[in-house]
Amino acid sequence: MKLYVSILFLLSFFMAQAQDQYTLSGYIKDKASGESLWGVNITVSANQGTITNDYGFYSIKLAKGTYKVSVTYLGFKTIEKEVVLDSDQKISFELEEDSAELGEVIITADKATKAVQSTEMSVVTLTSKTIKKLPTVLGEPDLLKSIQLLPGVSSVNDAASGFNVRGGSADQNLILLDDAVIYNASHLFGFFSVFNTDAVKDLKLYKGGIPSVYGGRLSSVLDIKQKEGNTKDFNAELGIGLISSKGLAEGPIFKDENGEAKGSYMLAGRTSYIGLFAGLSEEFKDTKVSFYDINLKANYSINKNNRIFLSGYFGRDNFEIDNFLGTRWGNATGTLRWTSVLSDDLFLQTSAIFSNYDYNLDNLRTGSEFRWNSNILNYNFKPRLTWFINANNTLKTGFDYTYYNFQPGEIKPLKNSSINPEKFREKFGAEIGAYVDLKQKLSEKLSLQYGFRISNFNRIGKDVIPTYATGNPLTYDAVQDIYQENEVTGETAFSKGKKIKDFYGFEPRFSARYLINDNSSVKFSYNRMYQYLHLISNTTSATPLDVWAPSGPFLKPQYSDQIALGYFQSLKDNKYDFNAEVYYKKMNDVTDFIDGADLLFTKSIETEVAQGEGRAYGFELQVNKNKGKLTGWLSYTLARSERKVLGINNNQFYASNNDQLHELNLVGMYKLNDRWEFGGNFVFGSGKPVTYPTGQYEQNGIVVADYQNRNGDRLPAYHRLDVSATLYPKKGNRGKWIFSLANLYNRQNAASIYFREVSELNGVEMSTGTTEAIKLSYFGIVPSVTYQFKF
Repeated sequence: MKLYVSILFLLSFFMAQAQDQYTLSGYIKDKASGESLWGVNITVSANQGTITNDYGFYSIKLAKGTYKVSVTYLGFKTIEKEVVLDSDQKISFELEEDSAELGEVIITADKATKAVQSTEMSVVTLTSKTIKKLPTVLGEPDLLKSIQLLPGVSSVNDAASGFNVRGGSADQNLILLDDAVIYNASHLFGFFSVFNTDAVKDLKLYKGGIPSVYGGRLSSVLDIKQKEGNTKDFNAELGIGLISSKGLAEGPIFKDENGEAKGSYMLAGRTSYIGLFAGLSEEFKDTKVSFYDINLKANYSINKNNRIFLSGYFGRDNFEIDNFLGTRWGNATGTLRWTSVLSDDLFLQTSAIFSNYDYNLDNLRTGSEFRWNSNILNYNFKPRLTWFINANNTLKTGFDYTYYNFQPGEIKPLKNSSINPEKFREKFGAEIGAYVDLKQKLSEKLSLQYGFRISNFNRIGKDVIPTYATGNPLTYDAVQDIYQENEVTGETAFSKGKKIKDFYGFEPRFSARYLINDNSSVKFSYNRMYQYLHLISNTTSATPLDVWAPSGPFLKPQYSDQIALGYFQSLKDNKYDFNAEVYYKKMNDVTDFIDGADLLFTKSIETEVAQGEGRAYGFELQVNKNKGKLTGWLSYTLARSERKVLGINNNQFYASNNDQLHELNLVGMYKLNDRWEFGGNFVFGSGKPVTYPTGQYEQNGIVVADYQNRNGDRLPAYHRLDVSATLYPKKGNRGKWIFSLANLYNRQNAASIYFREVSELNGVEMSTGTTEAIKLSYFGIVPSVTYQFKF
């Protein structure tokens, strides 16, 4: 009750402040395509202004008067207009691209001054145009590989699935595509991401200072928006590469007699034929490998205040070795959204979302053929209200409701084999989060963004929960330093929808910016995050076959607290900008597998894992060159990420799988002339953690490796140089050639090192007891060429 009274008092205060003011509002779009532009700066005086939201809508309350309105956005020509504000007015703008500026600036979608003056910190915004200018690997611009060139973001190796942010694991990143959750963001085990850059409009990565509108993960939020489609004209693009091809079509919907469209659509597709090259190798001639994905989005304006959107993604991977094994995995999402301008200062968006990730594993060995199926399915409902209170205050509030269906596994025989069919019990859960988020400018120097999120997770039936003799599935034996599985004494059945276990989390969020002068600022942020889902893995890098599990009677939710402090500065009329941040993140109830765990075919995942604490801390530095023929950035990260779990590593802290002390990225782009552009990026990272055997013993005539310290050793340092050249067409020709060389000096980076005790005698492999270390590298130098054209 006290909370409601406080909110009503706050609303009454803002309403009183808003009296005798008028509202200037409208939409800002790209003049060429009609796409809405978000993050556009609208300035009405030296100290008053606002930015557009995700749908290009802006609103600002001002006192009666005459104002000079300036609309600025990177890569577009500035518009200035005098507005006499003596009543509420709706004025929309269409911005025209500035080709000269686009040729020079490649780094961020925000000017250096905005990075200095914004309250946001630990946030990166990129457009698809920026990503496409970076050197490509395997001939394909890649969204995930691009963000890994930023400080605080890393990957395990060349073919790693997912990415790591500030010491967090891959499952601690919330990846949203038009608000739909993507559970596995990789094609071909990490060589490609699932995001077709032709279909992507822009992205925003939150490494810290995460607003309260987001929840459900500990480490980061990657919010990706798809293109809405061209409302002006039909447009099509086609790209043909050595191992993949893609196409895109977009255009207006229902043009009236004046040429104005009621909506637009975008349809994009991509497929690979890398499997054709596998057949050229004797070693891989029996291997089939491929992927495809489809992106779509459409929107329709019901009237000037109401608009509906429909978007979706469908992707699939296939990997098969004849008569041995096969696996397929993929994501499917759908988002239906309605946006409504309720009044000049109230904007409502309501989304209904579907997301599904599934995989199957086929055992194709003769006589024991079977298929293992698993998936995670969720339905999500998200209403969100934005109130543009006045020029200094913007309030967002709403709630998220998500229903989960976990299907951990089902075994089906293939080819009439003798394998018995079996289905593991499904698990169900419901998560809800309610939030309030306020951006507030207190003075010219000080701006705040703060709020809170209250989250709740219910593990619900239909399910049967085992009862253990000690009340827990595992008991740690300190003498033998092992976990012992406890006896199951019974079970409790829960009917459909009945509560099994519930959890609550209070998640405060706070960010502050103090402006030292027009070109420099300091920022501070704090956020608490709860995560109710767990990705259970016993590999260095997450794989498509890892198991997602909900919190419940034997698995607590994870939660973290992160603080960060940063300094931001722009130099020489924004030609350069610089930022440095330090952070510390404390994690609780993080999950790791116990020694000897078997995760894939287990019915009771709680008998294979233990929970403990984690910590991550580091220093991040980035220097950008924003203007001129040569542009780019240098980033450096010094960081640690550690875990401490009872029963692992003698109960001491040990390096997490994604711990990396040093990481250096150097990215450059040189515009020679109107036809030639060159790019390059150099990556260096100190070795990732690995567990090597410390000895070996013989059991029943078999030599067995003995492992002691978890992640106690390191792989060799990783480094690579990629270069690219883009040849643009002459006037009148709409095609372009992209040439690239990945790993220019053919560095054989170690993806892993494994050990074997075999040698060959007279052509026969036999065990000798002699240990041999083998380095696995995924690829050396990789040339590629792609031709893209529009029509």
